[in-house]
Amino acid sequence: MPGGDIADFCALKDKKRLGRMSRVRPAPAPAHGKEEVMKSVLSRVSAAAAVVITGAATIPGSPVASASSAAPVAAPAPASLPALAHGGRSHSRGVTIYLTRHGQTILNVLERAQGWTDSPLVNDAARAVPRTVGKNIAAREGKLDSAYAADMKRHLETAQLILKGMGSRGKTVHQDAGLRELAFGTFEGGPARASWLAILHQLGYSVDEDAAPNAPADADGQNGGWQTMEGIAMAQHGVDGTMAALKTVAGRPTESGIALPAEDCSDANARLSASLNRIARDASRNHHKRVLVVSSGLSISCYLTDSLNTPTTGISNVGVSKLQYTNGKWTVLSVNDKSYQQ
Repeated sequence: MPGGDIADFCALKDKKRLGRMSRVRPAPAPAHGKEEVMKSVLSRVSAAAAVVITGAATIPGSPVASASSAAPVAAPAPASLPALAHGGRSHSRGVTIYLTRHGQTILNVLERAQGWTDSPLVNDAARAVPRTVGKNIAAREGKLDSAYAADMKRHLETAQLILKGMGSRGKTVHQDAGLRELAFGTFEGGPARASWLAILHQLGYSVDEDAAPNAPADADGQNGGWQTMEGIAMAQHGVDGTMAALKTVAGRPTESGIALPAEDCSDANARLSASLNRIARDASRNHHKRVLVVSSGLSISCYLTDSLNTPTTGISNVGVSKLQYTNGKWTVLSVNDKSYQQ
């Protein structure tokens, strides 16, 4: 959360911090076994947990962490999309959406919360990655027919570089505010550590603030370093529960009395879902087969979890999640695929 895109939020800081962490819900403790339950949780959370907000690599071992090989998962379209009656004539055509997180930005590198706050891609190396992704998509699957991005510089720049990489430099990128990252309220632009400490205290965790960020927790799953406790919170509460806590603490008024916009997964999912449904319907009407959509890591994670029932523990910079839209229904083909970067 706080520290880059707060998926910027949902992605890890570096490979040294990658824990074999899946979405853990602790089993009910036997009458004699509270300690055994916490050992089970802690054994699946790395001593250096994910920095969800700053964004780097994805946590391995998640249900579809880097699912370039994940089995497709069908998901029903929202109620606002009318289902085609049996025997009716379909005017829909299959559309593949390349839902992609923006490239690495200055605020990602500085480990600062980047929701509605914006910054450009950090350097030439960061700008080379989306160009490579575009080149490989075109070579492996064909050029994209249309492109969309959130309404901030980092999203537009990433989309333009992907198109440039596939030789479609002049193609228009349509910007859509519904594709933004979550709003981080009072934490916008601030250090990841500060926002995480507030979230953790809101959820009832004790943190050893003097310890190293990845210092291990005790047998009760408490008093670890802030990154360790972040991982435990995400494992136990999931992205929805953790982001609900974020909205509570981030929405409090500033010292000047002004309350800044703050969102949770339900907010981000509602607008991202509306935008993606509209984009997919328009693409189908226009006979477009492949569409680029550039958003942010936490918003993508919330959408995959809440709308498509596909939890993920992180989306990497320029990680591609492929979705198929046919006759008003969505199918998840892959999540956070980084193979296009190679």
